[in-house]
Amino acid sequence: APAGAPSTGRLVPDGEPGQPLTISGVVVSGDGRPVAGASLYVYQTDHEGYYGVKPASDNRNPRLKLFLRSDGRGTWSFSTIKPGSYPNSRVPAHIHFEVSASGRAPKIFEIVFEGDSFVTPAMRSDPAFSVRSIDEGRVTERIVLR
Repeated sequence: APAGAPSTGRLVPDGEPGQPLTISGVVVSGDGRPVAGASLYVYQTDHEGYYGVKPASDNRNPRLKLFLRSDGRGTWSFSTIKPGSYPNSRVPAHIHFEVSASGRAPKIFEIVFEGDSFVTPAMRSDPAFSVRSIDEGRVTERIVLR
């Protein structure tokens, strides 16, 4: 993320169809201390499962994306909509995260949602996935950078 990126933002434009969500969390070190200034690149599909304008779906150039930096307490947040599963697939709905900070190993993972029938038992133990519950339109995530 650019050096001056905010710690909060909106991933989708106003009026984007879909179930509204607020995703928030904290970036911490291996010993639990906040990591200020961590770079977060987040992106996702629209509610129908497309990265671009339907029928385009290029995850290298997603339409819905956001760059953030964690604040002094390591916190960040953004508003979005619940993404859709890829059309004609068994891939769960997910939001991509690429997180990095100076002197730490980057972390690349996807938030997938509890209750999605495409979430497999293997995903629950794979660090590339974070299975999260939606609680009254809110999802929280704790990102550990080592």
